[in-house]
Amino acid sequence: MIDDAAPKDAPTLTEARPLSARELALMTAVTRRFPAAWLLTLRRRRLLFLGLAAPGFLAVFTTTLHHNFFVLVAGFVLFGVAVLFRAASEPLFVRAEAADLWPPESFPRHREFPHA
Repeated sequence: MIDDAAPKDAPTLTEARPLSARELALMTAVTRRFPAAWLLTLRRRRLLFLGLAAPGFLAVFTTTLHHNFFVLVAGFVLFGVAVLFRAASEPLFVRAEAADLWPPESFPRHREFPHA
């Protein structure tokens, strides 16, 4: 017999719990740092991540050209910061969208993939 690991009524990531005051403060800090249009949809947040990760990625993978250990370390640090930023902010945006806190009222709410 196959037994499901999670019970049927287990909350998903978006329904787990409301955003705490600390998480709202983190989300506010993120939204102040970048234009809201860049953070509006999942696709745009993925492109922002790629843009933040690109300098570190290039620094690491061009080590054969510049042969500089410190540039290599800086590249790993920059790439790691981009990954940590994505890992910390994306669940907040997903839960805020589920709680109808994101996107702000000033932006139109539309489907992310209108062609589907």
